[in-house]
Amino acid sequence: MRALQRYLRRYPRASVCVGLTRGGEHQLQQLRGAGAPAGADALYALHALTQVFTGALLALQVERGELRLDTPLAELLPRPLLPDVEAGRITLLQLATHTAGLPDLPPNLGALQREDPLGTYSALQLGELLRGLHPPRPLPRPHAPSLLGMGLLGHALGRRAGVNYAHALRDLLFRPLEMADTSARVTDAQQPRLLPGHAAGGRQVPAWHFPSLPGAGALYSTGSDLLRFLDANLGRCAEPTLARALQRTHAAQARAGRRSVGLGWLREETEGGALLWRASALGGYAGFLGLFPGRDVGVVLLSDHGAAGLDRLLRRQLLEAAGLSLLSAR
Repeated sequence: MRALQRYLRRYPRASVCVGLTRGGEHQLQQLRGAGAPAGADALYALHALTQVFTGALLALQVERGELRLDTPLAELLPRPLLPDVEAGRITLLQLATHTAGLPDLPPNLGALQREDPLGTYSALQLGELLRGLHPPRPLPRPHAPSLLGMGLLGHALGRRAGVNYAHALRDLLFRPLEMADTSARVTDAQQPRLLPGHAAGGRQVPAWHFPSLPGAGALYSTGSDLLRFLDANLGRCAEPTLARALQRTHAAQARAGRRSVGLGWLREETEGGALLWRASALGGYAGFLGLFPGRDVGVVLLSDHGAAGLDRLLRRQLLEAAGLSLLSAR
């Protein structure tokens, strides 16, 4: 817990949800360094943690025989939308593993709105980008995180499912796992439980929105829903196809520096087996999702405060450090 205490000292006003599943037993609590903690059912924006679910949707469509990991974009997007032959050869696996050579943010954003840069990025702009997309060669490229790439993957998966990305996740993943509080849109009933995002110093800031690239970061959820998801990843999933799909997301698919990357997960080998996790620090929120299958342990950390400027500059994610510490503790 020492790393988590460091986080709370650094961000004393943050409301932090801490969830642990061990052997199927759940512990869930809300912490705050200064002031009253949030309610147990508080709702947080997941932002980049969404990408774990985008990877799961891809794996599920592969298990159902609807796609292959090496399916090229040309099979999912019409030629007028993707005229460049090389762009059409980008595979779903390359998008999922951030090896398609795409930039982090779309280059045609226009005037950048720092507090919600993708909030007004439209389907027309995405279409314009795709028509002019010329990826570097050869593919795959070295791993480089890309919100654009994961957003494009979610768009392609929704097209194959015949519904939008959010509805595909709802029908194929959230309903089977009874994750009723996880969605890309906060309902009127949920709104009172949504914690607003904050800058590191406590100033309230808007969440990021992803209207045209939802696969990159559009989801909201609660600690209890995410513990159900981790349990399913740890083998407690009664639906065989979904269980196989979640296991598929864990397999190493590409290198990411000293680590490897699966479908949405980062993966690191240890003496006790693989650690799998994903961290996010965007738009007034931070989060961590991780599992240690060899010890039957999963960890959820959610915060309503973004990263301080110094932490961003030094590429420090203190919530990630806290999550990895909890995940590895005996």
